Amino acid sequence: MTPIPLPQSDPGNLHAELTRLNSQMLAIQHELEKKNAELERLAYYDTLTGLLNRRAILEKLDGWLRHVRRYGGRLAVAMLDIDHFKLVNDNYGHRIGDRVLSEMADLMRRSIRTTDSVGRYGGEEFLFILPNTDAAGASIMAERIRAAIEGTPMHDASGGSFRTTVSLGAAEYCSGDDEDLLIGRADSALYRAKDLGRNRVVVSACPPSDSSNAATPTSTR
Repeated sequence: MTPIPLPQSDPGNLHAELTRLNSQMLAIQHELEKKNAELERLAYYDTLTGLLNRRAILEKLDGWLRHVRRYGGRLAVAMLDIDHFKLVNDNYGHRIGDRVLSEMADLMRRSIRTTDSVGRYGGEEFLFILPNTDAAGASIMAERIRAAIEGTPMHDASGGSFRTTVSLGAAEYCSGDDEDLLIGRADSALYRAKDLGRNRVVVSACPPSDSSNAATPTSTR
């Protein structure tokens, strides 16, 4: 009985098929990397401003607190709040309000050092982390941001311009501070800035061990 011959594979076709499958796998891998990068962006960055979101900026602060506790050094934080931001939304609409948030975020990003970090803490509040910075340095940085925002006109839907201002409270890390204590002192300084009339910087320095901490205004505006 004559055996039935088996079909022979064409080496050229086999190579072409392997090449096609390899290209498909590379394309799938590339697409997965893109999706993973997008998921990471959504997990750590605010979609409107492009700044770190609340979760990410607090994680970064936790890392710096661990660093200064272990190795020493200076650390400061600052809280920023847009003055009367509700009026911006009421007068110009939420789309213009979103644009103001985005443009202010760009100003903040350009005003800090490469070693600093800024994140959207919530709504119109932003948190800055300032490594290797004492109360005086935090005051200088905060005043630079305040002045930059005050001096930059925003624009409504018809092209008209209007001004916005911000208030900032800063606090230097004190021995024994945890995240809540440090941010709480910066937040208290921020509210002090608002009580004093807004559009100004108030700084909370580390107090002497035998006295209570006092927030001190550092801007005449």
